[in-house]
Amino acid sequence: MLVRKYPQPWNRTMSIGMFFLVAGALSLRFLARISGMSTDLADGLSGLFYGLAIGCMLLSLRMRGRNTPRP
Repeated sequence: MLVRKYPQPWNRTMSIGMFFLVAGALSLRFLARISGMSTDLADGLSGLFYGLAIGCMLLSLRMRGRNTPRP
């Protein structure tokens, strides 16, 4: 097993993207019910979280492609 001192930056970005994906899925379900927020605002926030998730994941894939050695 290889132990790395520091995590790769694309790995951290992918984890942040996964966090936003889970936050987007849960926000649509719980924001309107628990906080009494309007459904339009809850839908907008979940869309924001989904957009951030997609952006972070695409950025991490691009960073991963730059770090791999070419044959």
